[in-house]
Formats: sequence, C-alpha cells, structure tokens
Amino acid sequence: MLPTYSVAMVLDTEFADRLLALASRMPVWIVDTPANRSAAQRFWDSNQSRTDLDGVTTFKVDPAQTPETWLSNVLGDVDLHHGQYSHNPPYSAVEVFGATLTPEVREAFAEFGLIDFVQRPGGFVAARRS
Repeated sequence: MLPTYSVAMVLDTEFADRLLALASRMPVWIVDTPANRSAAQRFWDSNQSRTDLDGVTTFKVDPAQTPETWLSNVLGDVDLHHGQYSHNPPYSAVEVFGATLTPEVREAFAEFGLIDFVQRPGGFVAARRS
C-alpha cells in the first residue's frame, strides 16, 4: 500500500502564523495576502533546502471572488505540481482551510479524482477513493 501524500490549500487570508506548523507536515499552497506572505517568507528563510514539492507556494487571487472560486482556479496547478506526472506517489488528499464545500467545489475536485469528502471546522478534506 502506498503512503498517503496530502497537500494543504489555504484560502484563509489571515492564516499567517498557523502556516509554519502546517508546512512542517505537508506542502502548502496559500493565498498571497500580506499576513500570509509574511509567514511564508519566515518559512522560506528558515527552510532553505525545501523544494516547491514539499514547501510553501503562495498564489495571487482576485479579492472580488470567493475563496471557493480561488480554490477551483488553483486546483489544476496543485495537480500539475503534486500529481502523477510530478510526484511518486501522487497526492491522494487535499486538506482545505478557509473554504466551504459547495457543489461547485465538489465538481472541481472530482475532475482530479478526489471524490471522498470529510467536512471539518473551517474547511474540509478531499481524498481519492481507496
């Protein structure tokens, strides 16, 4: 059985200092806001040997859109960097912080084979069926 490989997607614009603990467990994609960028910079400064496959990646968003739209818009990039063509094993789960599990979000995840969902406070986990 292959080990579980999870990626975090953070849509919370004020996640900030919680980033360091999360990034010590898994790769993180986090919305680029002043608070989150500051925390990401601290992570980068203290983890020089990390790569884009196991570190922190920030991404720009349109503040007029919803976190769920941001999530859907960046999911393809996450798949490109952590999916079957970039990582062995490919990611099998995405831990989401700061977004709601809407029908549109479920559909976006299903396009990448993530069809099992567990809701939790402040987000959810999307996983491939085992």
